[in-house]
Amino acid sequence: MELERCYRELGVRSDADLSEVKYAFRNLSLKYHPDRNGGPEAIARFSIVAEAYDTIMSSQGADFWKREDDHKDVIDERFARNLTFAIMVEKEVIHSVSAELFEHEVRKYFNPKSAPGTFCRIGKRWFEIGDKATAGMRIFHLRSGGREVLIEWYKAPNGADKSKQIGWDDFWAYAHQYASTTD
Repeated sequence: MELERCYRELGVRSDADLSEVKYAFRNLSLKYHPDRNGGPEAIARFSIVAEAYDTIMSSQGADFWKREDDHKDVIDERFARNLTFAIMVEKEVIHSVSAELFEHEVRKYFNPKSAPGTFCRIGKRWFEIGDKATAGMRIFHLRSGGREVLIEWYKAPNGADKSKQIGWDDFWAYAHQYASTTD
């Protein structure tokens, strides 16, 4: 099945990330699964939806959904070595990418032009893009193309949530270090 058609069958945009594809597949498979809906049209639709999902996931290097019963829980080694990061605006979206593409993908979703209130989690560290007007703290004048405040959140020894301002250069250095030390 052609890749563009696969996205249409699942009802998602062709630039949808894997979490959106999985969400759409899960909803459609629950609706058309033969155990839930035994009609002939539903069974045919389920086959189309499953093929579309397989094709999209395979094209993304995520060959972890196997149809053979004895391999249904096997994870493809290439996918298992991927690094993850999370971006949260209204909901948390977890991205899994190869080490070679890690920094590029982080920059695509979390950068100085992202909206205030956007969070990024890399490893155990959380970062937030703050708005100068509402930051309520001394402002570093970073003016790196948009938002002026980048905040790192962490736990203090007493367990309280703390924050500090950091520069984008420090953030990118951490992302680079994370990608190169977890190969």
